[in-house]
Amino acid sequence: MKRALVILMILIAGLVIAGCGSGTGTVAPGEEFSLKIGESASIRGEDLEITFLEVLEDSRCPKNVECIWAGRAKSLIELKTGDSAERVELSEPGLTEPPNSLTYLDYSITFMLLPYPEEPDKIEDDEYRLLLTVSRVK
Repeated sequence: MKRALVILMILIAGLVIAGCGSGTGTVAPGEEFSLKIGESASIRGEDLEITFLEVLEDSRCPKNVECIWAGRAKSLIELKTGDSAERVELSEPGLTEPPNSLTYLDYSITFMLLPYPEEPDKIEDDEYRLLLTVSRVK
């Protein structure tokens, strides 16, 4: 049941990404958006820009495969505020219910790396999308 829910969430997120335009530009706080590796987005009305730099690791257990370990995905982003920039590693366990989140300064950032692996396919770098939502913490 839990695995079916995860798969359903991934399919829904894939449809959302398919409907999104280019990940480079400006997005509203609280708006879900996706970035390809190398793309950036600024948060409208905020002094924050996010760049998806690379996928550091993707050892998530593929769909329809029995694994001893669920694996994990690690992505590297750069967060720019004012004149400073900081690289932040996003880590999400495999086979968990999204979204994953972190707090950075006054912002809550939810994230999910897509697509989810499927056997026997290998995900190429240009296929990865980082699904993000950035909101100000109140």
